[in-house]
Amino acid sequence: MTITHRTFAALAVSALLAGAVPAIAQPMGPADGPRGPGRAEMLAKYDANKDGKLDDTERAAIKADHFKALDKDGDGKVKRADFPAAVEAAREKARQEHELALFDKMDTNKDGVVTEAEFAAFKPARDGDHPGHKRDGKDGR
Repeated sequence: MTITHRTFAALAVSALLAGAVPAIAQPMGPADGPRGPGRAEMLAKYDANKDGKLDDTERAAIKADHFKALDKDGDGKVKRADFPAAVEAAREKARQEHELALFDKMDTNKDGVVTEAEFAAFKPARDGDHPGHKRDGKDGR
């Protein structure tokens, strides 16, 4: 395993176990804002004291749920053999959530379909809206 593979594996573990916890530690607004889709649902599920942010105890509950998702047989351990499939499942879920959030932004009248007019009117991220997206086509890296 090269250092690149080790680095990727460490990042994957961190992403799965921590999820979006650091990004949602601050008060949250609507689900389609700058911190991404799903955060309002996560806040509704885990913000036990309903103060609009997640404290250490609430974040621990999120981590526990993430670990349970990785622990396929429920024995309190994550098997090396199960890990790649768990990472891929998490990646696929995040991709689908991102795509559905994009669809929801295009569906301006919220009728569950995107018309040609809604599609044509949709304005993707521009300079300043999303890091790395530049109008000149360069990724900013």
